[in-house]
Amino acid sequence: MENKAKRICDEYGNSIPYVMILSYILDKGQTTISQIEDDDIENLEENGLMTKDFVQTLVRTAREVVWNCDQSDIVRLFKSEWCCSGERYDPDLEQFVNIVDDEEGE
Repeated sequence: MENKAKRICDEYGNSIPYVMILSYILDKGQTTISQIEDDDIENLEENGLMTKDFVQTLVRTAREVVWNCDQSDIVRLFKSEWCCSGERYDPDLEQFVNIVDDEEGE
């Protein structure tokens, strides 16, 4: 079964590791990322560790994942790339990701 989140990361991510994209999504939250506009991305600068192009690509890719993927795709990518346990669906992890996103929306 194709993972839509993985395909989007490959298409937009310019070889940025999946873990970095997932870390950004978990850190900022899906609600915040979904509200990022193109102008916001264009105004991002380098941060001393990452070039301007890298930062913009990271944010743009995370936004595409959030806009175009359902929760199960993001969870499967998380499990396969971060937890190293394959493409198996785990509802407990989905609940964790939803809780993290919900807490940030408060």
